[in-house]
Amino acid sequence: MQINLVINPVAGHGRTVKVLPRVKKKLGEEEVGLEVYRTEYPGHATELARDLEKTQGTLAVMGGDGTVREAMNGLSSPSTALGIIPAGMGNDLSRSLKIPRSITDAVHAVIHGSPIRIDMGADCGRLFSVMGVGFPSDVVATFVTMRNGFLKGSLVYLASVLRALSSLKTYELSLTIDGQKRDCLSPAVFVMNSRFTGGGIDLIPHADPTDGLLDVAIIQEIGRMELAMALQSVYKGEHVDHPKIEFLQASRIEIDAPSKMVKMIDGELEGITPAEIEIAPEVRSVIVPGS
Repeated sequence: MQINLVINPVAGHGRTVKVLPRVKKKLGEEEVGLEVYRTEYPGHATELARDLEKTQGTLAVMGGDGTVREAMNGLSSPSTALGIIPAGMGNDLSRSLKIPRSITDAVHAVIHGSPIRIDMGADCGRLFSVMGVGFPSDVVATFVTMRNGFLKGSLVYLASVLRALSSLKTYELSLTIDGQKRDCLSPAVFVMNSRFTGGGIDLIPHADPTDGLLDVAIIQEIGRMELAMALQSVYKGEHVDHPKIEFLQASRIEIDAPSKMVKMIDGELEGITPAEIEIAPEVRSVIVPGS
């Protein structure tokens, strides 16, 4: 067996490089070959995945959600199985798929796991797991300014959430959900195909990446203190009955706003509204731990 491993050397504050010897050790114990390909610029994982898909061996990615998304967008066949070794800041897709956080256990899953077909969202053809506008974009913008500071790991996300919360805004949004148009005032809309976002926030506990539908969470107009209190339950996934959080499922959703809004896509800021999103059913295969 041969593993072709794409790694993002800057993901997780360089954690990928630090844990690479553990990956090599585990593969050596299992007598599995390894070739390492390091990304050098944004979008490089897409190019590497496109090229490596044509070669012999199992393709795997080590990094965060952004690196995984790049690789997903480089693949052409839904039957090409992708292994994930989570080593970024968020790792929300791997968490949703129950891929172990332990590097050694994640490598074991790549070797001995089984591929499953998953759905993904597609915004103008680009695949993603989580998209948000409003508050989630503000959180990521804050996170970018804080990630090289003294806080590390999930504490950076928490601090970013709290700082963005202090300047919470409500936005005029126009949503078209499976052809039904509605206007609303909202601080945040999420379109997801996995349950976690923001480095472990269990926002949509019932989200299923194999059900052929997008999951949508619309935060109704809400005050800062009320949202802060709601966030305590959101981290535990105990908020599904909150009166200010509406959950929907859809095959297609369009998001627009009078003032253009930056989109948060899998933990990165990328593009502005409008967003034209549809479900891409069973579009990719991911190796997950065996039962």
